Amino acid sequence: MHMANELLSVPVAAGTLGIAAAGLGLICRKARTIVTSDKLALMGILGAFIFAAQMVNFQLPAMPGTSGHMVGAVLLAIILGPNLGAIVISSVVIIQCLIFQDGGLLALGCNIINMALVPSYLGYFIYKSITNARSYTPLRFYIGAALASVISIEAGAALVPIEAALSGVLVVPFSTFLITMLGVHLLIGTIEGIITVAVLGYIKQVRPDILAEIIPGKIRLTKKTVLTTFLILAVIIAAGFSLLASDLPDGLEWAYAQRPDQPDFSPAVENKNPKINAVDEFQAKYSPMPDYSTRTAPIGQTLQQQKELAAGWTSFAGVIGSLLTMAFIYIFAWGLKKTKRQEELNSN
Repeated sequence: MHMANELLSVPVAAGTLGIAAAGLGLICRKARTIVTSDKLALMGILGAFIFAAQMVNFQLPAMPGTSGHMVGAVLLAIILGPNLGAIVISSVVIIQCLIFQDGGLLALGCNIINMALVPSYLGYFIYKSITNARSYTPLRFYIGAALASVISIEAGAALVPIEAALSGVLVVPFSTFLITMLGVHLLIGTIEGIITVAVLGYIKQVRPDILAEIIPGKIRLTKKTVLTTFLILAVIIAAGFSLLASDLPDGLEWAYAQRPDQPDFSPAVENKNPKINAVDEFQAKYSPMPDYSTRTAPIGQTLQQQKELAAGWTSFAGVIGSLLTMAFIYIFAWGLKKTKRQEELNSN
């Protein structure tokens, strides 16, 4: 669901980037008090896991022309809490944009809002409302996680047509684009809900105390073992499962840009602003690994046509991306922790 630059006007892009930056700033102020050494490790490894998981596009059932991928915001919010979860998923989106040109540079603010901020907080609120710790049952736990995943994906999907409409780039009725986005992302959200429940089911069985809100259950593995498991899974997914990813357009691309199953489909968006093309070209020039591939021109030069790459390169890009995400989160969270410590020393 990564938005491209062509879906936005410059004013809307600037406004949403400002909103995203302000939102993350407020979140970081809150997060400084809850970042601990244990949380640092969990944040980094889960960030690598989600980065890898987002690389695996799966073909949607009953829709042969499109695919989807996990977002992971609700999963992170349930494990880490919405503040730390939002920071981690925002970090994933930033690395994808700046390093791999996955999502437009102008659309970075929208992608952070749609994929990180709104799903993290809305999803966590829905999960908590259904789970209700005072009357907790395992069924409530799983239903809450699944419904939170579906509804948060739908909310993020609904924001895309709103942002495109505000930008004045739609050439189809707003309602048409909205209904299409909600329909295709209902399937994606359902699959995300299943994956979220599966991962949480594992955590519930082996280490329920690492969840943001601890639930009843037995501790069967050490935290180090659980973290190692997620790190190994991240490497396996990035290096192996990414090779099996569908090359069909994702739900957003299918909704507005291209439909392999419908050759006569006309794009739902038209953006003739030359600034948009200029940003696209700038991003292509300076992305180290555009579209998870090796560059065909030095940094700063216009890319030639991308050449076919060996499967090993996709695995390499996935592993490197996961490690970069983990490192970025570690450094960022460590900085928050150090800032809080420094403030406490100054106040004393």
